[in-house]
Amino acid sequence: MKTAEELRKEHLERLKKAVANEKTDRPPITLNADAFLVQYGGGKVSDLVLNPEYGNECCIKGLQKLGDIDCGGPGTYPPVMGAFAFAKMKVPGRDLADNMIWQIDELRPMTVEDYDVIIDKGFNYYSMEFQKKYLPELEKEMEYWAPLAPKIAQMYKDAGYVTLSGDGDAPFTIAGGVFGGFMSARGSKALLMDIRRIPDKVMAAMEVAYEESSKALREAVRKFKPLTVFTGAAGAGDFLSMKDFDKFIFPQFKNDVDIIVEEGSNCYLHLDLCWDRFIDHLLEFPKNRCVFGPDGTTDMFKAADKLYGHMAFYGDVHPALLTLGTPDEVYAYCKKLMDRVGDKGLIMSTGCSVPANAKPENVEAVIAAALGK
Repeated sequence: MKTAEELRKEHLERLKKAVANEKTDRPPITLNADAFLVQYGGGKVSDLVLNPEYGNECCIKGLQKLGDIDCGGPGTYPPVMGAFAFAKMKVPGRDLADNMIWQIDELRPMTVEDYDVIIDKGFNYYSMEFQKKYLPELEKEMEYWAPLAPKIAQMYKDAGYVTLSGDGDAPFTIAGGVFGGFMSARGSKALLMDIRRIPDKVMAAMEVAYEESSKALREAVRKFKPLTVFTGAAGAGDFLSMKDFDKFIFPQFKNDVDIIVEEGSNCYLHLDLCWDRFIDHLLEFPKNRCVFGPDGTTDMFKAADKLYGHMAFYGDVHPALLTLGTPDEVYAYCKKLMDRVGDKGLIMSTGCSVPANAKPENVEAVIAAALGK
C-alpha cells in the first residue's frame, strides 16, 4: 500500500503532465465539491462553518471514499468568501439550514462617484473602505481563518492530495478579475449601463485598479510559484458585445496570463458563462501553459476543435447532469469527453463545482470513468 507521500508525488506528477498538455496514464481527477464531499464523508455543510477542521476532515473522508482522487483542498471556510465578491455571505448553521449551500448576498453599493475615488486614491483604498463600511464582520472572520488555513491545507497534503492552483506547498493564488470586481461592487446592470454612458470614466478606474492588481499578482507568483494560478474573466458570455469584451476585459486578461507565464507558473482559466464566441481569443495565450476550464455552459467539444493541442482541458461534467441525470448518462458523457480530449491534457472534473445535492452515484460515475472502471 502506498504511503500518503508516495500518493502525493504520483498525483502531482500526473497533474503536472496534464497541465503541460502531455500524455498521462489516466486523467487526473479534481473535484471542486466541498459542500458535496462534507456530506459524503459523514458531516453536514454547516460543519465547514461551525467547525472547519472537522468539516474539512469529512471532505477528506469523502475524497478517500470516492477512490483515487488526485486533487483535494486546500480547505474551505465559507464566511470569508464574500471578500472576493464584495458581498456578505449567508452560511449554513447561521443563516441557512445545515445542508444548504452558502449564498452570496450581493450588496452592490458602489456609485458613479466611487469611480473618482478609485481614480484618485486607488482600488485598494476603495476596497478597504468598502470592507469597513459594508463588511465589518469580515476582519474577524479572516483573523479566525488565518491560522486554520495552513493547518487544514496540510491535512489534505498529509492525505496525499495536491491542489491545482498550487503544488501541495504553494498557497492558492488567484489573478485579477478587475471587471468582475467592479461588477460585484456596482452590480451587473449598473456597470453595463456605465460602460455605455461613461466608458472613459470606467476605463480610467479599471486601469488604476489593474495597475495595483497586476503588481500584486506578479509578486505573488514570483514568491510562491504555484503550479497554476486561478485566472478568471467574469463578464463574457451573454453580457458583453465583442467590441466591449476586446476593450474592457481581454487586454487585462491576456496581460494576467503573460505575467503568470513570465514568472514561471501556468494558468487555470476558470471561465464561467458561455465562452463560445471568444474561443479564438484563447489561441493568443502561450501554448501548453493554460488549462481551459468552462463551467458547463460553453460547448467543450466545439472548443476542443479550436484548442486541442494548444492547452489542457478541465471538466466539464455539467452540474445539472450530476443532480438530474443517471449514472449511465454521466458515465457516457465522461467517456465521450475522454475519447475527444482524454489522450493528453485532460483533467477530469465537473463544470465549476459539484452541487451540494448531487446524486452520490452520479459523482461515483465520474470517478469510475476516469479510472477506467
